[in-house]
Amino acid sequence: MGDANTAAAPATGPLIPDPLPDAAAYHLPALGSIPAVDRLALIGFQALNPHWDGVAVVVGDAATNWATLSAREVIHQQASATPRIAQAMGLANARAAGLEAALDRPERLPLLLADAGSEGAQLGALLGAEIGATRTLWLGQQAVLIGEGPLARGYGAALQAAHVPVTLTERRGLLQKGFEALAAAFPEG
Repeated sequence: MGDANTAAAPATGPLIPDPLPDAAAYHLPALGSIPAVDRLALIGFQALNPHWDGVAVVVGDAATNWATLSAREVIHQQASATPRIAQAMGLANARAAGLEAALDRPERLPLLLADAGSEGAQLGALLGAEIGATRTLWLGQQAVLIGEGPLARGYGAALQAAHVPVTLTERRGLLQKGFEALAAAFPEG
């Protein structure tokens, strides 16, 4: 569940709001379940790729946000708690392995976790189940994976295993571009 600010945030709409709420305080609100920092990374990605449409997967510390982007707007989104679950299970640094069974049958996740012999197999089951459960979002789409570290690389491997054309981009590099795009959209005057 989100905090009061997240719960009131619209779930779809332009990446750069018009007008920017609370512009004097430089406050960028969440967009549904997408926190402001991930929204800023998406703005940066779109600034670098203005005509790109597809699915953006932003891997954060607590959640993964899936956003279908079209014409610089989020037209659908979904969040997953996989990063938080992986951290709680001590799997965040494991290499994903054996994700195929969960990818094909995500409903079997509890059984696969119980049978998994290694941390890598458990992480693979988590990632495979999420990729399988989000199939309606990425099927037939190009995807960009925004994140760093072993978990983001695990998502990349899981998407590639599902034959999704995916590009991995670090979130840190997109944040500056996001700030620049916001500054250009709302020049002081």
